[in-house]
Amino acid sequence: MTILNSMLLWAGAILSVISVYKMYLSKRMGGFAAREPGISPNTYRFLLALAVLAAVFVRVYKFGLVPGGFNQDGAMAAVDAKALGEYGTDRFGMRLPVHLTAWGYGQMSVLLSYLMVPFIKIFGLSPYTARLPLLLVSLTGLACLYGFAGDVFGKCAALIVLWFAAINPWHVLQSRWALDCNLYSHFFMMGVFLLNRAFMGKKNRLHLLASMVAFGLCMYCYGISIYTMPLFLLVSCIYLLAAKRLSVGEALLSMTVYLLVAWPFIAVMAINFFRWDTIETPLFTLPYFPDSVRSNDILFFSSHIFSQLVQNVDSLLRVTVFQGKDLPWNDVQYFGTMYLFSMPLAAVGFCGLFGEFRKKAGTALLVIFLGTGIWCGLTTNNVNVNRLNIIYYPIMILAGVGIYEVIRWISLPNLKYGIAAAYGVMFFLFVREYFTSYAREMEIQFRKSFGEAVSSLKESDADKIYITMGAGRSTEILTLFWSDMDAEYFQGKTIPEGRLPYQERYIYHEISQMTVDPAENADYIIVAEELPLFDENLYEFEQFGSYYTVTKK
Repeated sequence: MTILNSMLLWAGAILSVISVYKMYLSKRMGGFAAREPGISPNTYRFLLALAVLAAVFVRVYKFGLVPGGFNQDGAMAAVDAKALGEYGTDRFGMRLPVHLTAWGYGQMSVLLSYLMVPFIKIFGLSPYTARLPLLLVSLTGLACLYGFAGDVFGKCAALIVLWFAAINPWHVLQSRWALDCNLYSHFFMMGVFLLNRAFMGKKNRLHLLASMVAFGLCMYCYGISIYTMPLFLLVSCIYLLAAKRLSVGEALLSMTVYLLVAWPFIAVMAINFFRWDTIETPLFTLPYFPDSVRSNDILFFSSHIFSQLVQNVDSLLRVTVFQGKDLPWNDVQYFGTMYLFSMPLAAVGFCGLFGEFRKKAGTALLVIFLGTGIWCGLTTNNVNVNRLNIIYYPIMILAGVGIYEVIRWISLPNLKYGIAAAYGVMFFLFVREYFTSYAREMEIQFRKSFGEAVSSLKESDADKIYITMGAGRSTEILTLFWSDMDAEYFQGKTIPEGRLPYQERYIYHEISQMTVDPAENADYIIVAEELPLFDENLYEFEQFGSYYTVTKK
């Protein structure tokens, strides 16, 4: 794979240099002309349908099973969603919060949990229902991506952009598991698509106001929206006013709609910045989190701003340009977020923006979109793929447009087939890796066997259940998820007949912190090295991967 990646990277770099050089000569001297790739309407429709089929298939195949297990943050969002659907509160009993308490010291955005509510309410709590909202939103993001690319760059470029996104590793990975912050990129893309539509042909105020709703919902997707979303809107507004595409009245109306949607989240940020008390309204709760440490993630609150900025630049380049290995659930080894050889092509796409597309509003919005992603990387400490997710839609567009420009500017008869073959081979290798060895790795990362062990004890009649390995909050939230815990039982408000309260029944400890009492009516979830502590004559053992359940005979 290393050799193949190197070969493709060099090929992409050479094609990119030639394309940019021809663009430059054409602009300065003339003599070079771009050729539009010829494609018949029937062929176009066939390739479009095939792209949609490929995009849907790779995202729904073994959906809910791969990745196996469940991520702790996704489990937390799902547990809170179940509580919201049943009681109108989060799992702690806070009524309709605007921002979730989550870990206490680090909060969680609410939109994903609220989107989970109808699915969990109707079909029950499971990996399928918890992951389905992000899948649907991701596919909607792809549709908006295609629409935006078509509006700005034309049908042929849009088809290439869609194909690039359909087989894109980052987009595939994030659509198949549940993480609240990954919603941000999709709602951002929806907003940009609608905003650009508002200024195509006769001005469409409905699209303009709908875009403000999408941008307002962005605030409930990820906390970093507080210093990225307003920047995008401000710069876009200045551009549109200067270009006389937007009137002052329309700008004020747009701001009003955006604030009507976003103000509760903005109020929560103000409450926590100024350390005001929690505010309960008839409709929702604006919480104060006294233990929050999230401000430490922002450059402006660093005690060493310059050195932190240097680190942030390094992280930004590593995550985007060089596609360095990130957290296991964010990328697959050797494939990166965009396929490693795509960045030179994205550079061609960026250069192409300043050609025939430079006067379009959509081109400016794309540059502002990209700039907002760069701003996020510079101001958010040590970004990883999740924290920088809003930058990937602009990069996908630029890469797709770059491929389009390479085909236009380099007159090689089979070039487009060669590029398609290169991406086809990489996509095949990526899919094979994702559903085999990577899937096995993620079962460990998302603690699939632990979930199986907890699920096996859902109907246990034991008075107590000791969960001895990895004592901590992640163990507890996964237990709540896999045991389908009732929120009011967790809070201590309700106690089923014959059962101890939650805090007494579920005990999370390292095995060294307690004594095994054979007389106690208790079940255990342990790891292999703890097996010798139990008498084989008194207990039964069932293995689930790395974990064991221990029950009395």
